[in-house]
Amino acid sequence: MEDINEGLNGSSLSSFADDTSLSLPITSIEDVPNLQRDLDTVYTWGSRNNMVFNEEKFEILRHGQHQEIKTETNLLKEGGHEISARQTAKCLGAHLGEDCTFHYHIDETVRRARGMAGWVLTTFYTREPKIMLTLWNTMIQPLLDYCM
Repeated sequence: MEDINEGLNGSSLSSFADDTSLSLPITSIEDVPNLQRDLDTVYTWGSRNNMVFNEEKFEILRHGQHQEIKTETNLLKEGGHEISARQTAKCLGAHLGEDCTFHYHIDETVRRARGMAGWVLTTFYTREPKIMLTLWNTMIQPLLDYCM
């Protein structure tokens, strides 16, 4: 997998385990075909190396001032279907918003931690400090610590 980025023309590729991201600053509509060519290069690499990409997980995150570029351009998956744009994209467990903030990630983390805290409080009747602290440290705190 070390050669997946060979032949890319300007795009930045980053991989960790089975998570791969391709990015390119788009400053004009003329830059979009360059990103599509680099996507096609990655698709070709995948075919050559018997790698099947999970196209259901493909996401586009568009941010910046150029609204006309965001609305008038599309990128395509290997099969020719359009990659859907999202308001947030998940990378290695963290959600980044199109406004380049982590508001959604923080809200989602708090929601999950509250849900787990509620489950702990309704499932375990004891309120013994040692048990409650153990439950907190093993079931709730890791949700809050991940991607900090």
